[in-house]
Amino acid sequence: MVYFLFTISVIATVLIAMKLSKYADHISRNTTLGGAFLGAILLGGATSLPEITTSYTAAIIHNPDMILGNILGSNLFNLLTLAFINIYFLKQRIFQFKTKEHLYASILSLFLTVYLLFGLYIQSDIHFFGIGLDSILLLVGYGFGLWILSRIPSEKAEEKEAHPEKMERNSIRGTVIKFIVSCLLIMVFGTLLTLTGDKIAVITGLGSSFVGMFLIAVTTSLPEVVSCIVAVRLGNPSLAIGSVLGSNLFNLFVLGSSDIFYRSGLLLSSVDIFHYFSTFILIIMHLVVIFVLLRKTTHTPKYVYVSLLIFVLYVVNSLFLLFNPFPH
Repeated sequence: MVYFLFTISVIATVLIAMKLSKYADHISRNTTLGGAFLGAILLGGATSLPEITTSYTAAIIHNPDMILGNILGSNLFNLLTLAFINIYFLKQRIFQFKTKEHLYASILSLFLTVYLLFGLYIQSDIHFFGIGLDSILLLVGYGFGLWILSRIPSEKAEEKEAHPEKMERNSIRGTVIKFIVSCLLIMVFGTLLTLTGDKIAVITGLGSSFVGMFLIAVTTSLPEVVSCIVAVRLGNPSLAIGSVLGSNLFNLFVLGSSDIFYRSGLLLSSVDIFHYFSTFILIIMHLVVIFVLLRKTTHTPKYVYVSLLIFVLYVVNSLFLLFNPFPH
């Protein structure tokens, strides 16, 4: 039964993620919101809903390492997804569709991740109503960053075609409603996907192993992978890039807000030391992405090298987790 539910969840998640990408694409083409901001608010947040349920549930059952591991694993896999679609759609050279919004979103992610590493190292005991000051500042940084992104003029605004205003508003309103319904559905099936994936890992004896962790990471990140591929196929690579960067930003919000539900101490002061390495690797990955976003469009081989570097970094982190030298 669990395998049947897992299969149904995978199929439903893929189909819903495809719809989410189409709705977000339609909204992005009919508003002045840019790809990075739209990805952070809509597509990135919607595809990260499984991470919300997983992290909040882990907080309620007092498992801080699962919370941080879930967020770091998802963010690492998201950047791996960006590297994958860069190679999969090599001829399109998706990074030639980069915008200043993407750069600012990536810099914000880097800043918050560096702050996260600092918070893990300091292990502050300052809190307000049981919520760590480090988590509160993480949430404030996320909110302030989104405010900045929302004020960046869209580079695609001038490319919009003229349509009757009333018709456009009705179209957008209907699309937004469908988007919200799809969000609710992906939360249901995304949660079921996570729960059944975890159950399968336990049944097969992989529950506490590296393979078991990998299975959960892939299942919770499945919506991001599908939405990015669909966005590129729809001719909106900017939305695909924004979705990845936006999802990483939203996941950091999930991490900070998880401290609200974690009642066994302060979240960032309760995790194991092995998370430091994954956070450091994530910082390097962000630096690689920022390097690409800062450069002018390059030749195809250089695109491959950048993606391969991200793949190598992901493998290095995976091997570290597999042969973790630190005691749990």
